[in-house]
Amino acid sequence: MIVKLPLLFAAMLSTSAIADITIYEPNPDYGVPNESPQFSAILSQSKLQISDPQAGKGNQIQVAEDSDFSQVVNRYFHINKDNQALVFKMSGDHRRNEIRVHKNFRTDLPNTFYRLSTEFMPIEPEASMAHSDISQNEITYLQVHNKGTNDAGDNNIPHPLLRVVWKQEANGVKGHYWAIIKANALICKGERGKANINNPECKAENAYKHYDLGQYVAGKPLNIDIVTGNSKLAIWVDDKQAVNHDISYWQPFLSYYKAGVYNQFSHGESHAEFSKLTFTKEVK
Repeated sequence: MIVKLPLLFAAMLSTSAIADITIYEPNPDYGVPNESPQFSAILSQSKLQISDPQAGKGNQIQVAEDSDFSQVVNRYFHINKDNQALVFKMSGDHRRNEIRVHKNFRTDLPNTFYRLSTEFMPIEPEASMAHSDISQNEITYLQVHNKGTNDAGDNNIPHPLLRVVWKQEANGVKGHYWAIIKANALICKGERGKANINNPECKAENAYKHYDLGQYVAGKPLNIDIVTGNSKLAIWVDDKQAVNHDISYWQPFLSYYKAGVYNQFSHGESHAEFSKLTFTKEVK
């Protein structure tokens, strides 16, 4: 049986106009994520945010908002039966396929830390954007985003605190992973950011801090832990600390984790496979 979200229902859930994507598409080649013991914990704490590749730029629908993933499997989101990895795929610029962990957490508590532990492998990212005609050409795999100053989403800003990306090229460095961290709490785009557009802190070189996390190697997974707490954002790559960034400026906001793929390239499809994905709270 194939189940599609009704157009009206999808429109109610989408941030754009109308999305129509097959959410439940059983196939003997696809393992069901909800039935995988290694991902049951993270799915029980999350929902899926997925775009319709054929709909408008930036569209997304919210799926499994109650964390019931029993009817969520398709060509974009499934278990690879050969290696038991959780597969995320998506086509088109500014389209996404990500799980969003429900927990909105503070990053300033001195003894409370929130950790996202992952091991994932991008599949041929260079080939994904071989025909892209835009300059950004990157794929985001992990995010720390902000909910706003409360669970209702008040005073949120349209910028994530962190994106872990693979970039085709950055200042002459080709094919590396990067941690891109928002370096202040200013809104630097859109209608709400008009007053800040000419602020020096909104210039690209001041608004973001870029940390090089190393070269992508085909066939080699990236083992990465992200920890937030005590007004710090720390990142470990292959058990070595790569980032320890002061985020005291982020104190007003609640934050949350995301994992999957978010495209910023055109005319291609991203593909990542996660062999580990866990979310934990640690009190020290």
